[in-house]
Amino acid sequence: MNKHQIVRNAAFLAMLFAGFSQGAPPDQSRLAVGRIQLQLFDYRGVTLDGGPLRRQFDEIRDYYLRIPNDDLLKGFRQRAGLPAPGVDLGGWYTRDFFHIFGQILSGLSRMYAATGDPACREKVDVLIREWAKTISPDGYFYYTNKPNAPHYTYEKMVGGLVDAYVYADNREALTHLSHITDWAIKNLTRARPFGFNSPEGDTEWYTLTENLYRAYLATGDTKYRDFGAVWEYTQYWDLYARKADIFSPFGSDQPFRAYHAYSHVNTLSGAGAAYLVKGGPHYLDTLKNAYDFLTTNEIFATGGFGPNERLMPPENNPATLQRLGFHFETQCGTWAVYKLGKYLLSITGDAAYADWIERVTINGIGASIPSVPDGNVFYFSDYNINGGAKRCANAWSCCAGTRPMAAADFHDIVYLKDADNLYVALFTDASVNWTHQGAKVKLSQRTRFPEEDRTEFIVSAERPTTFGLKVRVPGWLAGPMQASLNGSPIRLAADDRHWASISREWRNGDRLSITLPAKFWLSSPRGSGAYPAAVMRGPVTLAFRSDNGNPSKKVAFDALDRNFVPSPGEPLAFHLHEDPSVLVRPFYEFKQGENYFMYLHPRLDEWLKPWRFTTGKDWESTPWYYTANKVGASTEYAFEGTGIRWHGFRFQDGGTAEVTIDGKAVGVVDQYGAAQLPALPPVGPALPFDWAYKGLAAGKHTLKIQTLSEKNEASKGHRITIAGFEPVEN
Repeated sequence: MNKHQIVRNAAFLAMLFAGFSQGAPPDQSRLAVGRIQLQLFDYRGVTLDGGPLRRQFDEIRDYYLRIPNDDLLKGFRQRAGLPAPGVDLGGWYTRDFFHIFGQILSGLSRMYAATGDPACREKVDVLIREWAKTISPDGYFYYTNKPNAPHYTYEKMVGGLVDAYVYADNREALTHLSHITDWAIKNLTRARPFGFNSPEGDTEWYTLTENLYRAYLATGDTKYRDFGAVWEYTQYWDLYARKADIFSPFGSDQPFRAYHAYSHVNTLSGAGAAYLVKGGPHYLDTLKNAYDFLTTNEIFATGGFGPNERLMPPENNPATLQRLGFHFETQCGTWAVYKLGKYLLSITGDAAYADWIERVTINGIGASIPSVPDGNVFYFSDYNINGGAKRCANAWSCCAGTRPMAAADFHDIVYLKDADNLYVALFTDASVNWTHQGAKVKLSQRTRFPEEDRTEFIVSAERPTTFGLKVRVPGWLAGPMQASLNGSPIRLAADDRHWASISREWRNGDRLSITLPAKFWLSSPRGSGAYPAAVMRGPVTLAFRSDNGNPSKKVAFDALDRNFVPSPGEPLAFHLHEDPSVLVRPFYEFKQGENYFMYLHPRLDEWLKPWRFTTGKDWESTPWYYTANKVGASTEYAFEGTGIRWHGFRFQDGGTAEVTIDGKAVGVVDQYGAAQLPALPPVGPALPFDWAYKGLAAGKHTLKIQTLSEKNEASKGHRITIAGFEPVEN
């Protein structure tokens, strides 16, 4: 065993990446302080044997292996003045906009660890070797001389190089990691703005902690530990740790009480890594309380979160189902949930933390459509009550970076272990190889879940071996698990950590069959009351194919089971009892461009009416906002109450508009914004815009917005945007 392996193995002993601890010297075993209850298999030893996860993994792996290396390297080589064959990939990649090169290294490295596919390792080795030639003597490493988000891109490169070393055994990666980190220590701004993204270019600085701490645990170099501590997001993490209102720092009178959604879930993994490095209950309290808050207040039926890429006060989320077509940044959001869930599973040993993982696996990334050759990816999921359709967008965006990482994680979210037990967290066709007390054991799971409610486990053992098999008891169960062992019924009951356990001497060929009773139920976003609601069956979100609009009026909400007539030969597919032309099936079954309705409301017309506003031919709709860029364009919005708030965006071509209420001019707004911020794609640099008016008499009012010819002299146009309205009180 060489010194690289010794250091690496020691780090794995007490962190998420556990599994190769034998031979670790005592000084290195003290690197990780935080205690864990369960170990993940760290991708190794787990195989996906079939089913939707295997099919999707293969599709994603093949997609990223096909990207020409010269295309991925072109900008780096051009910036360094080297020959640059290949073609520009375009999109965010060529623009050096939230650049994903590091994430591609991470995804391929983890895929190699999971499958042993030499093509993945070979591609990682070539990309790192050729990219390293473009690093400047001072350590500058970016794709261009003007990256939009240097903190973000550096963090992804740290993750990519750590993963290349840990998972693909690329020894060069550590040399380059040290070099670019020296540059980052000298050059990255420490402004550390709180809350939303910053115009100074230090976008998503608060995600750096995790990968820098991972670098420390993998190498023992305190440079990474000390630099990681610089980026701990204490202002935000402490709100969760204290169970405070996370929106309170904005103040009720401050504009745009929101956080960028994905990154403010992703940063919680920094608290998880900090717990491993430092220990202490504060970080763990942050993780547990954040999980509870997010799953109680911020998620939709699918497990997705962040309409318009925002975490905002939960009472605002239901209205987004009326006015937006962007409800979940699917690939990135799934990845953030996977990481948070894995930290909590490992640290606490509580199976309940796999419930969110399961939901986004089935209804998040598992419901996404394949990427297309030009780099466009299934970026967002649309839950609009007026209907949605799946499409790919935003070529080579951040979600194109997290997609292969999340797919690799399919191997790392099914099984866990401790010294004496195997744990089953998810129900899917997958096997795990485990050595227990010197005996080789293989556990194979065979299932068509969630299309069927049954799963079977088959034990292969070279000799009789005593261990515990613990199966997660999901929170959505409609009744007790039913189980049989080798054909004989047995009783399973959940323990205080939500595992059902069987401890016995297992023999080769033993079979454990489990039935997971599921039912139809309604899931409503927090703050909406009972409706709008999506129909669930167990953990599966159902959607409706209807040629005549939202079918809410045809649904008997008080007798849910009686609505659905099974469709012969189609698992988990139904027709509405009141209208057989309406097909009901899992959201994951809908294909590209196929229209669907997910959320229902028994008083649909009444609920939608307050949010309807009229736009003319000069306006266009995007998934994020309505916009007009022509002088004189106008729109009207009818509302009821004593005040109104208007949300939108400030762009570099932002214009001005006059606002009138009930025919009286109440203000002129300016939506010009010069800051170089990451956009809500695909438009360009943007800042949040917020305007409110209060003091109206109670009752019905009409607001009118009309674009003006006057504008900021620095503006490139007259663009006005409307992301939505909300009532406010005096």
